[in-house]
Amino acid sequence: MAAVAAAFGVVLPAQAAPVLTATIEDTAIGTGPNQVTYSGSWTLCGGCAPVTPNNSFRYSTTGGASATIRFTGTQFRLYGIREHSGGLATVSIDGSSSTTIDTFRFTSESALLYESPVLGNGPHTATLTNIGQHNPSSNATVIGFDRVEALTDTAPAVATRTIEDNAIGTGPDQITYTGTWLACGGCVPASPNNSFRYSSAGGASATIRFTGTQINVYGIKERHGGIASISIDFGLTTTIDTYAPTSSVALLFSSANLGNSSHIVQILNTGHRNPASDNTVTGFDRAVIATTSPPPVDPPPVDPPPVDPPPTSGNRSGLPWLSGVNGDPLLNPASVDQFCASRGSLCDLAHVYVARNSWGSIVQPSFAQQNFAGWPGRLLISVPPFPENTGSSLAACAAGDYDSYWRTFGNTLNSTGRQNSIIRLGWQANGNWFQWSAYNAASYVNCWRRIATAIRATANPDPVLDWTINAHYSQFPPSHNPLELYPGDAYVDSVGIDAYDHYPPSPNLAAFNSQASAVGGITWLYDFARAHGKQFGIGEWGVAPGSGAYGGGDSANFIQWMHDWMAARAGQGFLYEAYFNNCEAGNVGSNLFRPLSGDCTYRNTNAAGRYAALWRNPATTVAQP
Repeated sequence: MAAVAAAFGVVLPAQAAPVLTATIEDTAIGTGPNQVTYSGSWTLCGGCAPVTPNNSFRYSTTGGASATIRFTGTQFRLYGIREHSGGLATVSIDGSSSTTIDTFRFTSESALLYESPVLGNGPHTATLTNIGQHNPSSNATVIGFDRVEALTDTAPAVATRTIEDNAIGTGPDQITYTGTWLACGGCVPASPNNSFRYSSAGGASATIRFTGTQINVYGIKERHGGIASISIDFGLTTTIDTYAPTSSVALLFSSANLGNSSHIVQILNTGHRNPASDNTVTGFDRAVIATTSPPPVDPPPVDPPPVDPPPTSGNRSGLPWLSGVNGDPLLNPASVDQFCASRGSLCDLAHVYVARNSWGSIVQPSFAQQNFAGWPGRLLISVPPFPENTGSSLAACAAGDYDSYWRTFGNTLNSTGRQNSIIRLGWQANGNWFQWSAYNAASYVNCWRRIATAIRATANPDPVLDWTINAHYSQFPPSHNPLELYPGDAYVDSVGIDAYDHYPPSPNLAAFNSQASAVGGITWLYDFARAHGKQFGIGEWGVAPGSGAYGGGDSANFIQWMHDWMAARAGQGFLYEAYFNNCEAGNVGSNLFRPLSGDCTYRNTNAAGRYAALWRNPATTVAQP
């Protein structure tokens, strides 16, 4: 083990033993710390056999009698009596589920009855309960309690290791750079390995993957320093001002204590600076990882977690749902990050579309996964059920002809580390514009089921499989009821909709609400999803001036109404949304970000202002130099 650790540059100090911090005897009766509270019938036995350290113990023969001990520490040992009349008892910690112990022995002895696992360092209660039962060899149900020893890990072992700026890759203890970063070898200021990297481009990011309980990020502070943001595990961002009058290698960020597991940290150049700086440079030198062993282990909770967690700001965006955008104009991290920097919050999701011209581009690693290698957010991947213009069909898919391709897709999620993706499979089949449009509802449904089964057979863990329709009118199936295309609860994880301000637009809130509640509307479909225990998502949405008279134009109100709709359902199964940003002629014209040009026809300044105001992360904190 030491040789392996040395090979990875890890020094493993000796494990510190827990220290005995209190002995709580049976005579320490009370309700305070380091005291025992008895319930039911207990008898004091002073000077009895067997002998105990204080010549005293208590015993009970009554089912339901209990002794509750209060202590502070990270572990406890419970001592009692084992004898020929010993019965069965339970031990519970902090009211959690209990462990049953048998106190029968042919001869009497003072013995260790129970040793707890390692707990979080703090106040705890241990409860010993007589359950009024015994094994067949015993002749009674006696439970004897002597004392509890409380222990505390005062100096846990800590191992540290360093991830340098040149450890490039997508694996553990490696860094992935997106955007423009330059290597600076032998530059000023000097760093431990005489190397660091820097970027002056807004949207450039460095992503660090590691396993440990804390990370310290070191970078460069200088007169060219700009403002960076750092987030951990897609959570809240801390904004770092890296300007300083003189150059130095400095600690930029120190995380709180983390669970001893895999983590992802992203450093993002925001493209901003304070007035004293003359540039927007972000410099990264190294990350120092700490691992505390053993990690604290708290007892399991009494109640199971709720089906839908309450609204939280634990996402990178600071929103209580996953929020993102398509990469416009390019399907790459820079396009996604620049859009989200413009709105004032990081993206949780990047919406990507695979090419639809071959099986290889759909199910094998393609630009959809490769462009986003190392990007710390999740992917929302729109995939067709088969390649277009190849003679493929829903009927052949439903017959299982393409199952092997979709098993390959599951393996692609494994090999690219994207098993947590949301997969929009055969989206908008209720329209008439795709080759997988559901002319035949049964073929579409059976095709969807075959694909879901094949992906789940190989992907580990399973991705979120999302069934998405286009909002409002359904051209297919012939009944115009899109629910006939629902593959079934066993095959679907999330129900989704693509909702633009067109066909029809929403001139006022009353119209918006009416359309949302109608068949094919966003509220109508959300209610269906919740009735079936499914999560809900909005894979595409936006204003639609490109739809002319059939669209609502540059509507700040539509942005507001959509936001309010989402906020009202936060924590109630609403999983994600991704704005669709596009400004090319012939499309919906939803652009909120890109400047007008020969390739960009639409710019919605009213909608953009409202969107930035509503999607800006209010929880961002600023660390001063």
